Amino acid sequence: MSMECAFCAGGLDHCHGTLVVHLEGGFTECSEDGCVDLDFARHTLTIDCLDVDGCCSCAEVRVELLRAS
Repeated sequence: MSMECAFCAGGLDHCHGTLVVHLEGGFTECSEDGCVDLDFARHTLTIDCLDVDGCCSCAEVRVELLRAS
């Protein structure tokens, strides 16, 4: 049994990567090598950088701000 992506089968523009939204700096990046269109509509999976395994420098800044308050 072979599974095929419904978006691929339908010829729709999309990305199989995960869009990572960085809270500090207001930028996004994709886990898929070569992805250059970071539109939310092209990505079925979008997460905050805080949810990335191993965290991100944005997460460290957020934790320090929480500790300070």
